[in-house]
Amino acid sequence: MARQERNKQATDAARKYIKEINTKKVASIVLLLFLVVFLFNLFKFNRKVPVGKDEIDKNRKSVEAIQKNSVTSVEEAVSALGGEVSANGKNNKARYMSKFKGSIVVGDSVTEGLSVYGWLSEDQVFSKIGSSVMTGDDLFSSAAGTYPSTAFFAFGMNDMGNYRGDEKAFVKKYGERLKAFHKASPKTKICVCGISAPTDAAMEKNKSISYYKKFNSAIKKMCAKNKYVYIPTADILQKHPELYAGDGIHAQATYYPYWLDRMIEEAEL
Repeated sequence: MARQERNKQATDAARKYIKEINTKKVASIVLLLFLVVFLFNLFKFNRKVPVGKDEIDKNRKSVEAIQKNSVTSVEEAVSALGGEVSANGKNNKARYMSKFKGSIVVGDSVTEGLSVYGWLSEDQVFSKIGSSVMTGDDLFSSAAGTYPSTAFFAFGMNDMGNYRGDEKAFVKKYGERLKAFHKASPKTKICVCGISAPTDAAMEKNKSISYYKKFNSAIKKMCAKNKYVYIPTADILQKHPELYAGDGIHAQATYYPYWLDRMIEEAEL
């Protein structure tokens, strides 16, 4: 009996030791991963130029976006930031940078994802969270000052609420902004993107964004009248609902290659 008791004690001690070893091993692996990420970011961002407020804000927004999404979303965002993965596995960031050379995209928070996720450079994207044609003086004027060969505009999500569903007032102001832009940069090809479709759940929470269809129709007519290129986008998220962000309005990182490909196709870049 004493021998059996000693064997049992030895077995229990061995199990406890193995469990402690496994726990320490897992902790060591996790610590090592964090160290690798830290060193990577240290070498990547420890440049000789000072880090400005814009870059800090950009990184903060990236982190906030990642915090709000699922593990799958985080993996997709990390892949996007690394430049190795894109829609259908055949496009990469270098291709988009090249295709959009000399071009810019001007818009709201959805547009901001183009630079936040690194699909285009910060110099190619003029955006601001909450921006609209009602209050976008600085965006339009700053963008026009770059004299791009092609300019893509993507407004409307915030304007549906700002204009209380009045698409006529919206396109009137939008048209004025675009004409002023073209006057300042007359050789620029103007392309206007439609509003992406929100989810049904998002529209139930915010009735104003349910007007996207009639706003898109008004944008399309404005483009036809002024010989701008209209770029439909509402169908992209409808065909790929897995690309919606948690709020049902914005999009995950892997949405952007689909949108960029659509712009390339319609604008014939």
